[in-house]
Amino acid sequence: MKGNKKVLVLAVLVLLLSVAGTFAIYRNSAAGTGTVDAAAWSVQVNGDDIETAAFTFDYSDITWTTLTGYNNTIAPGSTGVINIPVDATGSEVDVIVTAALGQATLPSGMTVSLATGSDSQTIAYSSSSMTTNVSLNIVWSGSDSDQSSKDESDLGVENTTISIPVTLTAKQSVTGHTS
Repeated sequence: MKGNKKVLVLAVLVLLLSVAGTFAIYRNSAAGTGTVDAAAWSVQVNGDDIETAAFTFDYSDITWTTLTGYNNTIAPGSTGVINIPVDATGSEVDVIVTAALGQATLPSGMTVSLATGSDSQTIAYSSSSMTTNVSLNIVWSGSDSDQSSKDESDLGVENTTISIPVTLTAKQSVTGHTS
């Protein structure tokens, strides 16, 4: 029995050594640093950063497409366009420009509206040119046959200041880009 006892003790020791090896804990750690390149962002309205831009215009900024007055002057029936230049050159993402008109102060008979497609535009990323115009249509209702009210309308507009508030919002669009 003494021999069996020794074999039993030896078997228990071998079993304990093999089990102890199974429960060994291995630990490892590493530390690292990295860099991330963020895309550039630059949107300007008429040369000023969009956050601080206050685009004002005068008669010379209006491209008149129809002039109904004599000597290239405006009168009822005249139409024109104001282009507000937006420049996203320097941005490294597509830029979505959204425009909204506020309450305009215009002479009687004049209206302003955003030109088709000017309410929301995407300036696609390009390394060369990322510019667009937000266009406003100006219409002075009436026609050349309005002889009875034309003089009254003309005099009512003379030396009048108009105000057309436009809010431009720019946001990045990165959907689908994987470069």
